[in-house]
Amino acid sequence: MARRTAATFGYAAFILELTLGWFAGWDIEWVLVRGLAAMLIASLVGWTIGALAYELTLKSDPSTSSASR
Repeated sequence: MARRTAATFGYAAFILELTLGWFAGWDIEWVLVRGLAAMLIASLVGWTIGALAYELTLKSDPSTSSASR
């Protein structure tokens, strides 16, 4: 779950940054550097959110515990 969330956040941030840079008329190298930075930051946020969601899902689902088996 963390990988999918991180990939979704990262790609969305990268595409958004490329689009905003294109509309603003920034230099292409600057847009790519900002896009990669946005992708890394958003991926870290997405990874954290996905990992927390996975942990919360495991704790709230009693069928995944070993005691019930």
